[in-house]
Amino acid sequence: MKYAAKRILLLLITMILVSFLAFLAFEIVAGDPAQTMLGTEATPERLEAVRQELGLDRPFIVRYFSWLTGFFSGNLGVSYNYKQPVWQLIAPKVENTLWVCFISFILICIISIPLGIWSYNWTNKIWDFFRTAFNQLCMAVPPFFTGILLSWVFGIVLKFFMPGRFPDLHKDFAGALRHMFFAAVCLSIPRIAMTIRMMRSTVIGEMEKAYVRTAISRGNDRKGVLVGHVLKNSLVPVVTFLGQTMAEIIGGSIVVEQVFGIPGLGRFLVASISNRDYPVVQAIVVILAFWVVIAGTVADLVNQAIDPRLRLGGSK
Repeated sequence: MKYAAKRILLLLITMILVSFLAFLAFEIVAGDPAQTMLGTEATPERLEAVRQELGLDRPFIVRYFSWLTGFFSGNLGVSYNYKQPVWQLIAPKVENTLWVCFISFILICIISIPLGIWSYNWTNKIWDFFRTAFNQLCMAVPPFFTGILLSWVFGIVLKFFMPGRFPDLHKDFAGALRHMFFAAVCLSIPRIAMTIRMMRSTVIGEMEKAYVRTAISRGNDRKGVLVGHVLKNSLVPVVTFLGQTMAEIIGGSIVVEQVFGIPGLGRFLVASISNRDYPVVQAIVVILAFWVVIAGTVADLVNQAIDPRLRLGGSK
């Protein structure tokens, strides 16, 4: 419990620091938001009125704490471009991106971990060469290229979904899910290959340790030792890697959403940067950063639950 409490406290501190740095960065880079909204022809009186309306006449630290309080209550400011509340604009996009990343993460877990354990049996065999070559190919092909191929094969030829026409998630859940599934496949393929390689190498390393040799010399079945002991110890670095993978999925979703036409956070972020819609960009950057921090924290807590040594270390 102490370890979990420390990790959660560290999570909160990190999230506050991340939000502060993001707010400070946009304070420096964005220049004068009132000038951005009104253009270069605006009168000084009009600029001053807009600054007061946006609260820009207040000190920086006051505006930050006001924004932070609003962030946790769902008030992320008003979009310069759309003149609407930021959360109202990004909430549907958060949902779409969450679904794509969730499906991708599930695919990575249910495919890579069993295949990583199974590929251990191919060590020093002819099939190991083909597995390695295929793994390298999957890691080398970029997701956007895979997305184009899948869109052509399953979208245009087989018509499993309509490329560029993303259905409303709440009106046509099955149709949206089909669309997001293929986007998730693009995200997961290179990361499945990396996780398989890591799982396999971790299992090989554990099988060569003294406790395994001792267990086998005492008459224990090799497969039983693998499942009962080696697997648990092998999962610790793999879970940490999966936490990092979750962070990479979030970044990769930006490209995939563009290819499949999914109105997610990544696609909206690119559009908002082009439009200099800084309140939207700031909110999305902080949300994505929080996502990364939370993924790492969850991975640490799962490892702490798996490995008794971490539990003992965390209780000191």
